Amino acid sequence: MLKRMPPFYLTSPSGILSGRDRGGALLDELTERLRASHPDAVTPLDFTQIDFVDISCADEFLTKLLMRIGSGELGTRYVTLQGANLSVRETLEAVLTLRGLAALHSEGDGSEVLGTLKAPIREALDVILAKKSGTSSEVAQALRKNINIACNRLNVLQRMGLVCRAREGSVPGGGRQYTYESIV
Repeated sequence: MLKRMPPFYLTSPSGILSGRDRGGALLDELTERLRASHPDAVTPLDFTQIDFVDISCADEFLTKLLMRIGSGELGTRYVTLQGANLSVRETLEAVLTLRGLAALHSEGDGSEVLGTLKAPIREALDVILAKKSGTSSEVAQALRKNINIACNRLNVLQRMGLVCRAREGSVPGGGRQYTYESIV
């Protein structure tokens, strides 16, 4: 089960995050915080104090952070986004789309995907978001697809840092079984 960490509040005296230097400093700070956090943890990145983020800054800290998460460099530590105004969300969306990445932004009880996520992968994510967790067999049944298709889609989501995969044990006849958990 994922542990929910306290939010990381992005701040700036002017409410503006600008430039690659600022983005690099944020990336270093976020990476250090995630490495020090509990494994199997989700840290929300809170943008409520930010009015504007430029493309360079967002590209430097967010895309590189998501690539580190996706590569497994940070283990089973994940981030979500929250509290971003429309302008900030549009900038993050543009940067993530440009890099072929995606992140989940939570607002109230709902969440939205920012960035690029192909429709079949989005279908699998929607199942996990609705159920909060599930095995590939359960997702396959919900999608009315064979289990290999569900496994492939869930593995993509896990590599993108949009779901957490935990080993559940073995299945009769051999093989491994995983549970995929929503990070929001």
